[in-house]
Amino acid sequence: MIDLLKNKVALVTGAGRGIGRATALTLAEAGAAVVLVARSKDEIGSVADEIKQQGGQALAIPTDVSHTGQVDHLLVLTLRAFGGVDILVNNAALIQPLGKVWETSPQAWQKLIDVNVVGPYLCTRAVLPHMLDKGSGRIINISSGAAARDIIGASAYNASKAALERFSSTLAAELNDTNVVVTVLRPGIVDTSMQSNMRNTPERIFPLASVWQSWYDDAQLRPASEPAQAILWLASRFAHNANGRQFSIDDEAFRQTVASDLGIDLLPPRERN
Repeated sequence: MIDLLKNKVALVTGAGRGIGRATALTLAEAGAAVVLVARSKDEIGSVADEIKQQGGQALAIPTDVSHTGQVDHLLVLTLRAFGGVDILVNNAALIQPLGKVWETSPQAWQKLIDVNVVGPYLCTRAVLPHMLDKGSGRIINISSGAAARDIIGASAYNASKAALERFSSTLAAELNDTNVVVTVLRPGIVDTSMQSNMRNTPERIFPLASVWQSWYDDAQLRPASEPAQAILWLASRFAHNANGRQFSIDDEAFRQTVASDLGIDLLPPRERN
C-alpha cells in the first residue's frame, strides 16, 4: 500500500521497539513522514535511520510522554519539521509494577498511570488543535484485553487500559462530526519485550507467568508487524467511518477487512486459554 499515507505526518509514541517500531516502519512505507517518540534516544534514532535508508522521512524526538513540558516541546519540533500532525498513535506503555496491590510500589504504580493514561491525554491534547484546524485526523489508542480482564498481579496495567478505553470513547463523542477519528486497537498477544518481561517474572510476584510462558512455548505470539498493519488501516481512508469504535486483532471480520483492503495476508486467529 505504497502512498496510502502520502503527504501525511504520523506521530508514534513508544516507537523504539515492539509494536511502536513496527508501526513506524509500516506507516513510513505507506508514505507518511513519521515522528518517533520514546525516552530512549538510541532506539528511536536507529528506527529513524532505518526509515531514511529506505527513502522515507523520519524524525526521532526523545520524550517522556508523561511530562507536559516535554510533550509541548515535542509538538513544537514536529510542527517546525513537518508543519502538522495527521495521525497520532498512542502506543507507549509500561507493564511494571507487577505484583499484588499491597506489594507494589506506589511510586511505580503512579508512574505507570502517568505513562499509560496521562501520556495519551497529553499527546492528544497537544495535536488536536492542529487536527481540528485542518478538519481531519486520526487518533489511534493502543489498548489491551487487560482492560476487560482481572489479570492478577497487573492491577496498574489493567486499570490503565480500562481508563484509556473510556478516555477514547469520551474523546470520540466530543469529536463527533469533526472528521477527527478516534479508535482503539487491542493488538492481542504480541512478541514484544513486554511479553518477555511478564513471562520471566517470578510467579510469587506475577502468578500468571506460566500462562504467558505457555503462549510463547506454543508459538502463540503474533509478530509486531500484524498489529502494525491494523494500525495502518486505522490511520488510512479505510477507517473514515470508525470514530468511537474499538477493534481487536483477534476479531476475524476485522482481520479479513484489513487483509482485503490492504491486499496483504495475516496469520490465522490465535487460540488460547
